[in-house]
Amino acid sequence: MSDIPASEAERPPEPERPHEAAPVPAAVPGAVRGTVPKPTPMPPPTPDITYTQCKRCGTELAGLDGRYSCGVCGWSNHWSEGHRPLPRAEDDPDAPPTPVNPLGEQ
Repeated sequence: MSDIPASEAERPPEPERPHEAAPVPAAVPGAVRGTVPKPTPMPPPTPDITYTQCKRCGTELAGLDGRYSCGVCGWSNHWSEGHRPLPRAEDDPDAPPTPVNPLGEQ
């Protein structure tokens, strides 16, 4: 006699499914059906350390993204000479809140 239960012995074997679709992921909590979730924003790039010589005294300087200041003679290059734009104040997560005029005037 066979050790296989009668219900399994009568059932034909399952066909192989080589191209079966992947299981559908569970719903994202808080998502609305038919909408695409917003991608998370990329963090700002980290500054590069760059090197040059002081235009006034010749001391070798290190700066961030092409912005330099000499500690020997006090020379500094203009902020617009950097390699990429400076971040805006509105983008600073640590910025203090905008002050409120107690008189309500503008």
